[in-house]
Amino acid sequence: MVMRTALTAGWAALHTAQYGFAISSLNGVQGPLTCGGAGGITPHLVDSKGLRDCIQMSPGAFGLVTSIFTLGGLLGSLAATNINHHLGRIGTLRLSALHILVGSLIVGLANSMGVMIAGRVIIGIGCGLATVTVPLVLSEVAPPSIKRALGIMNQSFIVLGMLTAQSLSFPFAKPFTWRYVLTVSFGLAIIQLLGSLLVREPTKGQDTGRDEESDEETSLLPSDSEKPLTIKDLVLSKDPLVTRGLMVVLVTQLSQQFCGVSPVMYFSTRILTPVFQSNSRLIALFIILTKVPITILPAFLIERLGTRRLLLIPTVFMSIAAVLLAFGINYDAQALSVIGVFSFVIAFSVGLGPVTWVVLPEVMPKHAVTAAGSIGLALNWTLNFCMGAVFLPLQRWMSGGRDDGEGNVFFVLAVTCLGAVLAMRVAFKAQERVAI
Repeated sequence: MVMRTALTAGWAALHTAQYGFAISSLNGVQGPLTCGGAGGITPHLVDSKGLRDCIQMSPGAFGLVTSIFTLGGLLGSLAATNINHHLGRIGTLRLSALHILVGSLIVGLANSMGVMIAGRVIIGIGCGLATVTVPLVLSEVAPPSIKRALGIMNQSFIVLGMLTAQSLSFPFAKPFTWRYVLTVSFGLAIIQLLGSLLVREPTKGQDTGRDEESDEETSLLPSDSEKPLTIKDLVLSKDPLVTRGLMVVLVTQLSQQFCGVSPVMYFSTRILTPVFQSNSRLIALFIILTKVPITILPAFLIERLGTRRLLLIPTVFMSIAAVLLAFGINYDAQALSVIGVFSFVIAFSVGLGPVTWVVLPEVMPKHAVTAAGSIGLALNWTLNFCMGAVFLPLQRWMSGGRDDGEGNVFFVLAVTCLGAVLAMRVAFKAQERVAI
């Protein structure tokens, strides 16, 4: 029974690893992919087996291609409620893997920016379905004693996906071979689809609601006896437990993006280039390597400190780290830049990164969890796209075109992090008043 739970949780978390992979898959190969637009590489436009060595793009266009998958994520998260209701958790995750398989194939074979955008949107749809469904799966299969700790597994696999993608940039960050990065997400999607066949479904007539020894995966399948709230029902609900819980979900999801970690991970190589030059890709890899053990830390802290403290305290440190990073980049101070960027990512990895995904099933009634997840993640994805699309142009505008001003954008992130702390504190206090 325990082994089956672990395998089901691992299989489900692989879907969020694809989300992490999508975040960083283009980060380390930006130069060769864009014909040197970000790395000073001589353009390569000679076809190789019918595929171009690179696709000419400006930094702004590359930012759009990178972040556009979040629009697909928005569509996927909005559709997740109905799809989960009709297909169940397992069927929804199968559909997620199928989208990522098709999208990765399209991006890997793309010869133009338009085709690449289409592929990234399809990948995003798959990621959107997964980001709503996987936290629910982990919550449903976990024994009560480790329910919150197992929820941390979601963010851990996102980090592992990011690490894999960034690592692949070292052998494949070359003209044409950058396409091979996409074969990994394609292959992983096949593994996910095959793995879904091994998740045991209950036999017809099985009484899954009364038998305490019934299979954990029973809750992952559609059930006619459950009457979950639709998004419309949730929005119109007058139940204070629902409305105050939804406020916490929305504020934490938005705070995760307002603090700016997504563009930092999307463009870490580009952000660090003015200070570290050719070593920026290596520093970006070390950043993700740091996230791997740090992301596991909340699993041991969350039962002792609770979700509220693990969200508020690290976010304050993110604000301080953003200021350090701003000064480090502006004054070309490598040591200060390293301290700033690593502190920023570590604080996120302890707080907003993993704990945001644990909040949803804690503050929402069970019948409202799926709909609340769809709404919260829809806002998360929307802001994710906005932050990714705006970050590079905003950075350039705030710098005045000078390298010694490219850190100014992090002063803005420092302010938004403090705003997020205040908003989360107010939301949690309001929710606690009705939960007592």
